[in-house]
Amino acid sequence: MAIGPGSIRLQWADPALQGQLDFTGPQAWPGLATHTVPYARTGGGAAHGQGRQILIGDFSAEDCDDYLARRLTRDQQPLIPADIRAVITARSHGLPLYLDLSVMRFLEIRRQGGSPSPTDFEADFAALIARTLQDLTPDERHVLRSVSLLDAFDVTLATRAAGLAREAPALRLVERPFVQQDPFALWPFHLHGVVGSTIRTADDPTDDRWSPTDWQHAAQRALTALGEQWTTAASPRSGRKLLVGCLRQGLRLAREHRLELDWLAEAAWQYISDSVWEPLAPPAGQGPAGGPPGTAADTLVDVLSALARRQHEHREITVARLTTVLDSAVLPAELHDMALYYRAKADRDLGRSAASRTGMQQVVDGGGRLAPAARRGLARLARLAGDFPTTLASAEHLGRVGRQNRVLGDLH
Repeated sequence: MAIGPGSIRLQWADPALQGQLDFTGPQAWPGLATHTVPYARTGGGAAHGQGRQILIGDFSAEDCDDYLARRLTRDQQPLIPADIRAVITARSHGLPLYLDLSVMRFLEIRRQGGSPSPTDFEADFAALIARTLQDLTPDERHVLRSVSLLDAFDVTLATRAAGLAREAPALRLVERPFVQQDPFALWPFHLHGVVGSTIRTADDPTDDRWSPTDWQHAAQRALTALGEQWTTAASPRSGRKLLVGCLRQGLRLAREHRLELDWLAEAAWQYISDSVWEPLAPPAGQGPAGGPPGTAADTLVDVLSALARRQHEHREITVARLTTVLDSAVLPAELHDMALYYRAKADRDLGRSAASRTGMQQVVDGGGRLAPAARRGLARLARLAGDFPTTLASAEHLGRVGRQNRVLGDLH
């Protein structure tokens, strides 16, 4: 018995089905109970003549090309040209169903008298989602749509993002073949690339399809759920790794759906406090037309990305990026001070003492979280200028938060 690509794992060997259906259970299907393998070529089970279940997983790039080359032939030569096979392989993410849909599209174009080209296959297929959703329960579809907004998730995060009171639909969903698992990742589950990218844009043929407002509400639920995981986690995962992971997913959600910053502002302060500067995704970017950022999330991404990259770029670039953010005047006051303070630091590194002093003084006058660091910056600028009396007077009032003893040590 062969199970075609895209099929769901059969449960006939499950002892729980005994008494509900005829000829079920591990005694009736010993092969299905003990010999499920993570990958095999299509039809591999039939080739061996055994009743074992073969769960089709991801094909490698070589397997994709080999399948497409053998799927359609003429005079024992591949009918699908190599350049088209390369495009299909790159976009399939190894999903067998995508390959079959591409073959059908190739044949349809030829049937209509056309000549298929690589550009004909540079698109996701809505039929992929239609085929996937047909096999899911309404609750599973609800969870699937919700987690399509996330890069990765666990069962708790999926349930909270879906707004459900029970985890059963999420537990069933993660057993589906299009949900991939990495047990060593921060969040162990993620949707197959094709499913995740297509489900948010394809026409949804189901009766319970979501409206734009539904998607917006789901994005807000997902952002809130990420914040709850970061603020309430009490395990070793609640350290730096979780912070960066939540920031990466949360910033993307806030940007794409124009959400309020909420917990992202506090997470940004935690991010800069350790001075580690891991790169954050999505990368720094401008507004839709190449102009200034349009939302607080856009500007916060640009600030954090500029800070993370400033050790690898000329300070002129850092100043330019932070100036764009400051000129937009979109960030809340405290986050505005963050950009102002680090621009002043970059100006100091460039030898622009007057500009740096002005920026530091503005941060001090604001009285925010970075005011002690800005006072220390003013003391350092005075010391670099040779104004030691001013440096001493400033250092004596820095306190522990402003690293008073360190500044006094540098001065002496």
